[in-house]
Amino acid sequence: MRCTDCQGCHSRVGWIGLVASVLIGAFTIVVGLLTNSKALIAASLCSGIDVATALTVLLGLKLSGKPIDLEHPYGHGKVEFIAVGGISVLLVVSALVLFFHSARSIYNGEPGPQHLLTLAAALVAAAANEIKFRYARCVGRQLQSPAIMSHAEHARVDAVSSAAVGVGVVCARVGLHFVDPLIAIFEIGHILNASVKMLVKSIRSLMDISLPQDRVGPIREMTGAVEGVEGINYLFARQLGQHIWIELSIFVDPEITVYDGKLIAEKVRTGILENTQNIGNVQVQFMAGAA
Repeated sequence: MRCTDCQGCHSRVGWIGLVASVLIGAFTIVVGLLTNSKALIAASLCSGIDVATALTVLLGLKLSGKPIDLEHPYGHGKVEFIAVGGISVLLVVSALVLFFHSARSIYNGEPGPQHLLTLAAALVAAAANEIKFRYARCVGRQLQSPAIMSHAEHARVDAVSSAAVGVGVVCARVGLHFVDPLIAIFEIGHILNASVKMLVKSIRSLMDISLPQDRVGPIREMTGAVEGVEGINYLFARQLGQHIWIELSIFVDPEITVYDGKLIAEKVRTGILENTQNIGNVQVQFMAGAA
């Protein structure tokens, strides 16, 4: 069930993510430079990537919401999957930058950050990123938007990374200077894992992979329950951005008129539109015979 303000959140989530990322990035990089915390500076680079991903979300949602035209009869929904692919690549870049800084710190035996200002900045950044993650995840789930969900996942990775910086500061204060860059290297695994998952998902979606059976099953059952439907010839359902596109062919009694067949097909179409969220278009055909 969607909340009453979901559409309002849909229009704001990109801008909120952009502004929050700019503020978090600026705050952490200033504190990182003042306290000579390489881990915090590296974390700020991830916030810089967040700025780019937020811009990508804004662009993806704007183009994805454009109406169907002659050149794009299936809409512009795939723009979101292209945006997800771009986000995943940016995540890989941020992970490599973070790895470089961490490995260099370990190799050179550099002292870890010990200033309490670094700890405070890390905790503030972690809390801000967690709030951003929960907000974006809520909007992404309600609207089933891959671009918003990937943006949320990146915010969660940043929250964990920022919290890890705080742990490194505590360890550095007791003499364990290697912990800070070591934690950063472990966090690279989280970043790469998230980016690979998003990239695979975007590639699969761009290849028009069908919806999973747990989502197709209810549509099939709903269709079979409509009076006059004697069977299903085929049912194709795929995700295009936020919306589901369905192509369906049903069997009807060969003795009925074409007009009655059209009425049955329209009942099927109306039922799917009224009982399934995020439908972009439903095409229902009918033919005489039985499955």
